[in-house]
Amino acid sequence: MRFTFRKGLKTNTECLRGPVGEPSVQTVAFLGADYPGVVFDLKVAEGDPIVAGQILCVDRRRTEVAFVASAAGRVRRIRLGARRRLESIEIACEGEAYRSFDAGPAAQGSDSLRELLLQSGAWAGFRTRPFGHVPDPSGRPHAIFVTATDTNPLAPDPVAVLAPQRELFQRGAEALLHLTDGPVYICQPDSAPLVPAQDRMRVVTFSGPHPSGLPGTHIHHVIPASRQRSVWQIGYQDVAAIGHLLETGRIKAGRILSVGGAGLADSALVCAPLGAKLSDLVHGRGNADAAQLLSGSILSGQRVEYLRRHDLQVTVTRRDPPESLARTFWQRQLDRIRTPQTGATLPLEGFERVFPLDLCQSPILRALAVGDVETAERLGCLELLEDDLALLSHLCPSGSDYGMLLRRTLDILAQEQAA
Repeated sequence: MRFTFRKGLKTNTECLRGPVGEPSVQTVAFLGADYPGVVFDLKVAEGDPIVAGQILCVDRRRTEVAFVASAAGRVRRIRLGARRRLESIEIACEGEAYRSFDAGPAAQGSDSLRELLLQSGAWAGFRTRPFGHVPDPSGRPHAIFVTATDTNPLAPDPVAVLAPQRELFQRGAEALLHLTDGPVYICQPDSAPLVPAQDRMRVVTFSGPHPSGLPGTHIHHVIPASRQRSVWQIGYQDVAAIGHLLETGRIKAGRILSVGGAGLADSALVCAPLGAKLSDLVHGRGNADAAQLLSGSILSGQRVEYLRRHDLQVTVTRRDPPESLARTFWQRQLDRIRTPQTGATLPLEGFERVFPLDLCQSPILRALAVGDVETAERLGCLELLEDDLALLSHLCPSGSDYGMLLRRTLDILAQEQAA
């Protein structure tokens, strides 16, 4: 199956290839915001020594779902937010101790495989559609989508990243067949198949400008998600990590990331653990004081201190100068003149050019903006996650964060379904 898209944002930046560096990461963090819908129950305290793969916390409602440390060291700080919800667990990296798992029984059946993925934290690499939650331990989706293509500017090249670990990727992809009765789709660029196609293992190629490489685009055009049809998505490096876990009994917490942007002279690939501190990843590559660090691409990245769970990029942008320096004297004087207050106009033609999903994007955005949950659901918002709307947020002159508005709507709908 092959899809070629003409709609999207055309960029001149290709995926990154080349040698992979290993920066010295001093601190990693587990971020609670990466897992919407989860209420965490802590299993560690500040000052505790830990090893890679040790359980940091579990889902209070589903205690089988564990979240583990990506590096060995000591718990430096636990941050709690409003209503004592977990914000982050910061770990000072020390040593290379790790926890071993018995991966032998996992090859014998789906129950043993699920138990291994749950105990090792690999289960947290899956996301459901709709809602974007960590899947239920007993759930069986209609299909699983493996995203092995990336059209974000300055993204790592999945084919090049997987070249030295092709066997691990294939083993992890074959293990996914035990988690569903439906097909496993390998969504990749138009190149040689990353895995051999078989009965329920299907290779689908996607080409075209961004967002042709997003999971939402793939799922929408192959098997759209709904309340009655749940599908799971997982990244290509998470699948290779599952293969590594089955092969060695150890977690593979390292991910190959791209580091680049206008704030750096040269872009590069680095290997770093999940949740690495962004400043550690760019140390020695430029003037950190004159730059802003984003976890994610320039289109969907967020200004945070640590790498988010599903991001494979660190974008370095130039820090904005103070407004008093950026604007001239006459511009500041003109700002004092009172003008009629008018709301921003949605650039409908621009949205239509870059949105490849067969959804009415402008009515959906209006419904999200005013909090009309029922209309947003009727128009198809259950098919979407935050990344799918990042490009529209980037283009909208109002400065609205449609991903945040979508998350608010999805949380309301998820609560209604659980009630």
